[in-house]
Amino acid sequence: MSLYQKVLVAVDSSEEAIQVLQAARDVPGIENANVEVIHIADRPQAAYGQWIVYLPISESDLQQKLLERLQQRVEASGLNADSVRVEFGRSSDRILEEAGNQHTDLIVVGSHGRHGIKLVLGSTANAILHRAKCDVLAVRIAE
Repeated sequence: MSLYQKVLVAVDSSEEAIQVLQAARDVPGIENANVEVIHIADRPQAAYGQWIVYLPISESDLQQKLLERLQQRVEASGLNADSVRVEFGRSSDRILEEAGNQHTDLIVVGSHGRHGIKLVLGSTANAILHRAKCDVLAVRIAE
């Protein structure tokens, strides 16, 4: 029996996401687990000073484009995922919410912060590591 039955792999939309997907693929026993891949995106808006301007792309169009790109990366990584989703919201909060809702045993997340505490983990990975109620694998992104 595998140590992990439910795995949540959280990736961003960068090219480096494939490194996180490949690391998840290589977790021992992962082939027997229920694996969900999720990307949490920002809503399509831009802030200018105190004004927020909504961009001319609908949320559903953006979600579909991001989902297509994510599915390609999952396939390229060789990870056998049971579901691939794109959601909107604050990354660390939504990832932890999903992990709790799904009774996740392991969260796999990338780490590529570049300054301050982010030199160690990155703000999203750091928040997940310190607030998760399950194991967390923080994958150091090779740049």
